[in-house]
Amino acid sequence: MKGKGAAHAIATCAVMTALLIAVQYALGFVPGVELVTVFLLAFCYVFGAKYGVIVATAFSLLRCFVWGFYPNIIVLYLIYFNAFALLFGLLGGRERPVAVWVCPVLLALLAAGCMAGALIGIPVSVLYRARLSAMLWALFGVLAGLLALYIALWAVGGRRAGQGREAASLAALAALCTVCFTLLDDVLTPLFYGYSFDAAVAYFYAGFFAMLPQTICTVLSVLLLFYPLRKVFAQAAAGKRRGERVRRRARAARKRRGESENASSNDGRTQKDVV
Repeated sequence: MKGKGAAHAIATCAVMTALLIAVQYALGFVPGVELVTVFLLAFCYVFGAKYGVIVATAFSLLRCFVWGFYPNIIVLYLIYFNAFALLFGLLGGRERPVAVWVCPVLLALLAAGCMAGALIGIPVSVLYRARLSAMLWALFGVLAGLLALYIALWAVGGRRAGQGREAASLAALAALCTVCFTLLDDVLTPLFYGYSFDAAVAYFYAGFFAMLPQTICTVLSVLLLFYPLRKVFAQAAAGKRRGERVRRRARAARKRRGESENASSNDGRTQKDVV
């Protein structure tokens, strides 16, 4: 029966890995749009860190058959997505939701960073400066709006408002993770290819054009899709738990039958020996 439980776990992780690869492939041609984050976040939140790490590792390795084997990308994905799975898997296993102060603090810091970047200016080519500034202001507007929504839901209270605060908190954490993904890439890729300092700095600033739209997409996708995906994954997890309960009851019944068949008689012999 343990083998059936392991087979179910392998099948669940395999289907989720295939889904992540399909989602990334389907949207890989749309700049700045990705749904891998929200799918993996909801899966880890429901199934836990163990399942999440298995899926994150399998996804990081198997996607290479579609997009090619690049060592720096493999290392980047293995580090980032495993850490991502651990974070949201452990958060999902907590009895209490994310602390109420985490979301506004994260949103305020991220929004302030975007506003500072837009006002001070980031040293990129003059051709891209206006575009980058517009993207920073757009991300600032999304984060500020999310912060206002969180404060409003905090003031209202109630079950629905609590769900909204949870989604907003996870969206803020997912946005921070998206920023960390780009920053990690800005460290690993120059080290791997031996960039000079000036080239590494240029690569760092160029990464903003990928990070900003992806961060906006992450915030909006988690807000809109987290609870529908969580409901779907929760139903699958409930089926898994029902199967485990059935297997435990069947195992206990077989154990009781075995004990009754081999119960000792008064003289020390088993009932089978007496017969």
